[in-house]
Formats: sequence, structure tokens, C-alpha cells
Amino acid sequence: MDSPSSSSMMNFYYNEFFADGDGSTDEELEQEAVTSACQLAVRYVNHSRRPEAPKNKRSYVERDRRAAHERLMKDYFDEAPTFSNEVFRRRFRMSKRLFLRIINDLEANYDYFKQKPDARGYLGFTGIQKCTSALRILAYGNTTDINDEYLKMAEKTTRDSLEHFCRGIIDVYGARYLRTPTWEDLQKIYEVHNAEHGLPGMIGSIDCMHWRWDNCPTAWRGQHTRGDQKGPTIILQAVASQDLWVWSAYFGVVGSCNDINVLEQSPLLEEWISGKAPKASFYANGNYYPHGYYLSDGIYPRYSIFVKTFSDPIDEKRAYFKKVQESSRKDIERCFGVLKQRWQYLRNPCRAWSKQKMRDAMYACIIMHNMILEDEGKAICQNYVPEGVHQEHPQASMEERVSNARELRYEPYHSQLMVDLVHHAWSVRYVPPEGEEETEDEEDEVGEGDESEDEN
Repeated sequence: MDSPSSSSMMNFYYNEFFADGDGSTDEELEQEAVTSACQLAVRYVNHSRRPEAPKNKRSYVERDRRAAHERLMKDYFDEAPTFSNEVFRRRFRMSKRLFLRIINDLEANYDYFKQKPDARGYLGFTGIQKCTSALRILAYGNTTDINDEYLKMAEKTTRDSLEHFCRGIIDVYGARYLRTPTWEDLQKIYEVHNAEHGLPGMIGSIDCMHWRWDNCPTAWRGQHTRGDQKGPTIILQAVASQDLWVWSAYFGVVGSCNDINVLEQSPLLEEWISGKAPKASFYANGNYYPHGYYLSDGIYPRYSIFVKTFSDPIDEKRAYFKKVQESSRKDIERCFGVLKQRWQYLRNPCRAWSKQKMRDAMYACIIMHNMILEDEGKAICQNYVPEGVHQEHPQASMEERVSNARELRYEPYHSQLMVDLVHHAWSVRYVPPEGEEETEDEEDEVGEGDESEDEN
């Protein structure tokens, strides 16, 4: 229906009130004219106005939380559960004993994980349901609405459970499972690395890993993108020992930086300069060294705490050390692989909007990785005393910081350490007896003879 124009309104007024001579008074005509004008004005406004969109009310979904809790308990936590402990270990990435320990600690320290009634008086989700939801997201890397069918948990509740779970893991267990090694820990680490790799004084291997950030803001994409990566990333620097225990983790540097930029910003270097890093002496090739070192790749500087490989070995000893160093440095690569395989959330591009949420998820996964190693008896340092966590270190003076920095960057120390490690690795290498060498040569000759006969 078209809106009335001004000319049609004038014609209507004239024909309605002035063309007819029905004997009406002027006051009555004036009152009728005003009333009709108001009605026409309302009709005109209604026809000219854009129609309002219907307001959609929020839909309510009835979720049976109690039935979901009973089904979860029957499947995994009853005396005779539906699924075995092996299936629980595969789906939850940890043993049932460790999972229940985490739930009890979070319920004791955080009110969020306690079951409470909502505004209507209905009981909410239990701590087991919230922790199960968070672990499933971290383990399988799914979206936050994946738990709506099995756990009857909405997307918003799943997202909140994940954030509180990661933050709780860091607050409760971070001081113990992301600690720097103590002097006793270093003695055990030295012993294992000397036996496994033939390198005395080795603390661990250091390297960096990139984590894709899908929802990186457009204004930040330039500083988070590097040419060898497919998109915006954030970098993790970690130190791992032979048992894949992560002794140091620093996450949050933009993806455009290289390993040296990350090292200069990390607290690892600051601990050595301020004198807070634990030190344990060792001997290599008969020479005394006051502290240990980390195995690194070629981009790291020639500091006293790094041992790199040779790009072009000039003799047999250096070639053998190159082989030993590169094979031993694979500990950190294996650690990154296990982290991504165990927590698919770290393998997939992150969909979080906040760097703090990404940081909490990364540190929570690393802490639970160390907890799993300790729970399964695979860690080098099993018997740790928690009372030694909170140790206060005196503030280093400026003269001490300058002296420590000079000692850290003293290149002759690095060169002498490399020479002694080359000689030590060559002296402790495995040399097979002469009979075994001849047997291997004979087997090779026999194998070649068989192949030639088959060809003939």
C-alpha cells in the first residue's frame, strides 16, 4: 500500500469538510478536520517507517545434568566401570589416580569446581564433569561445543571450565612441576645424561616451537608472522632432559622473532645473570667446570652455558662429537612431539582471542605433561621434596650482575669446554672387539654374495 502524498491529503480535506453543505458549524468542522489530520498523520508515519524486525527470544535447552553425571560415573569411575583403565588412560591422557588427585586439589582450592545450586535452585555441574570437559578439549583439540551431547554442557560453560581448569593447574602445581632443578636434581640429571649420551655436565636441550594463532587480530599479524611459518604464531622456548621433563618454559614471544631474540627476553638468561640459577660442578677430560650447559643448535651464541655442534668437522673426533651432540639434542624435539601428540590442542591452530588464554593453556599442558611422567615413574627426579620450592635468593648487586654476564659471555670458556667434551666423548665411545668387526665384515660380504647370486 502506497503512502498518502501531500496533494491527496489536501483533496481529501477539501472534499470532506468544505465541499459538502450539510449545515455543520465551524467548530465541528474544525474539530473533525483536526481529528482526521491526526489520523492521516499516524497512517503516513506508519507507512513511511521501516518495519521492525521481530525480537528473537533466547532459546532454552533442557539439559539433564544429573543423567550426564551418572552416565560419566558409570562409564569411568564406578567400582565396575564400563571402560577399562587402559581406555581411561588413552582418552584422559593420564591415569585415573592422577585425574582424581587433580579434581580433589581443584575442588579444595577453587569454589568454581564445587557443585553449587544455580538461581533456580537446581544443582550445577560437578567437578568431575568440568575437569572432564576441559581435558577432552585439551586432549582432542575439539571445539568447545563438542561436549554438549555427552556431558550436556553448553559451549559457554565448556569454555569457562577450560579457562578455570588451566588457571587452577598453574596456580596449584606450577611451583613444583615448572621449577628450576635443584642441586640434587642436577646430580641425577648429570648421571643419567652421562650414561645415556656420554656427555658429563649436560642439563638438557634447548629449542623453540611455534604455535599457530588463527584468531590473531589483523593489526598484530605483521609482528606475529615469519616467512617460514604459514600464519601468525607465538613462540615457546623450552629446556628438556632425556626423560622429556620440561625444566624451563617461556611462552609469549611474537612469531617474527628468532631463537636469539627469544633467549634475550626469556627468564633463563636472567637467572644466570642474577645468580639465581642452580649450579653443580662437573669434570670433563680431567678439567673442572663450575656449572652445567645446554645442548643447542647453531643459531645460539657461543656462551658458556651452550654447547653447539660443528658445521664442518675437520677430523674424526669432531665428526663423532657432531654425531653425539645432534643425536642427544633430539631430546627437546621428542619432547615437542610428545606434547603435541598428547595434547592435540597444541597441535591445532589456536582459536582463542587472548594471548593470556593461550599462555595458560600452554603452561597447563606442560605441567600436566610433567605430572604424567612423575606418576608413571618415568621421571629422573622422582623423590622431590616440596618444601624446597620457596627459596628466597638475595638480590644481586650491579657488580655481581656484570661479573656473571661477563662470565656467561666468555667465549674462551665455551671453546675450552667444547675441546674437553670432544676428547671425553671420543675416549668413552664404544669400540667393538676385533672379532665383532670381522664378523660384521664377513656378514656384509656374505650378504653381497647372496645378492649377486640372486641377480645371476
